[in-house]
Amino acid sequence: MATNTEGQRSGVDRSRRIRFLRRLILFSIAASCLIPTCICIFLVIRNGHTMRLLNKAKEELSWYEEHYGEELLADGENDNPIEAEEKGTGVVWESIQGETLDSEEVKPVEEAEVTGGTGEKVEAASEGQSATGEPEEWDGVRRVYITFDDGPSTSTNTILDILDSYGVKATFFVTGKEGSEYADIYRRIAESGHTIGMHSYSHKYSELYESLGSFSADFNKLQTYLYETTGVWSKFYRFPGGSSNTASKVPMEQLIDYLNHENITYFDWNVASSDDRAGINKDIIVANVMTGVPKFHEAIILLHDAQDKQATVEALPEIIEQIQAMDNTVIVPITEDTLPVQHISNSQ
Repeated sequence: MATNTEGQRSGVDRSRRIRFLRRLILFSIAASCLIPTCICIFLVIRNGHTMRLLNKAKEELSWYEEHYGEELLADGENDNPIEAEEKGTGVVWESIQGETLDSEEVKPVEEAEVTGGTGEKVEAASEGQSATGEPEEWDGVRRVYITFDDGPSTSTNTILDILDSYGVKATFFVTGKEGSEYADIYRRIAESGHTIGMHSYSHKYSELYESLGSFSADFNKLQTYLYETTGVWSKFYRFPGGSSNTASKVPMEQLIDYLNHENITYFDWNVASSDDRAGINKDIIVANVMTGVPKFHEAIILLHDAQDKQATVEALPEIIEQIQAMDNTVIVPITEDTLPVQHISNSQ
């Protein structure tokens, strides 16, 4: 009996060991299948994310090629980029008057003086004001002008909705875009009481700044198109790249003289949001704007109205709320009574 009992125990132990080994083998096989599968799934997801980023970059490149011209992109023009403030100050991308050539590029403009494209000090824009738009006699009310370049776009209606919700009027320096959907946007801008300014019809530097003739043709095309679409005969202009851009093959003085002859006032800006910077978020845009606005009695903010500028749309409500919370400060659109901020022109 003892022998039979020991034999049974030995058989049970052997069976347990076999079952354990069998489970271990099955677990190992399952793990050897699952681990590579998980790795493959992770790589597929990562590759999909990378492809989306690549496609987005291609779309943005195509947009810039269409609106700014292939020549400038190929040449790699990027003079005077906005520099971050000294390390350790805690201020990110300070709002100075400068942008990359991709949208609005100018030399920095200080409150005390304005520099042209060569860095030399230049004259004030007109009597009764400084070249930064500061009135010589201040009435105690800070006026803030929110301006948008490059529209209309798929973001414009959302921007208009936000402005309407706060009872704010802004200024849109628009380009020429045909189609019923854009015509409706032009009309909504005008009918909502916002100011329509011109920002060139094509926004292609290589064509616009090729000659005085090409500039005037582009100008007349946009002014006429806006009048036929909205009934507004626009008298305000913003140069693509700003008045101190370095892309124009024509001396900027000639283009400015042409606008003066046409009774057109051109406007630059003295508060740059840097919202055209790749990867920028709404918090940085808000910080840049609110760093610049308190410096001026007449603050003209540069923002962009474009499909790929979602951060600008997200930042707009906070910008409006913070400005409205400032003492003796109003947000108004550009009118004929507005003192223009003008960077003057670059030396050619």
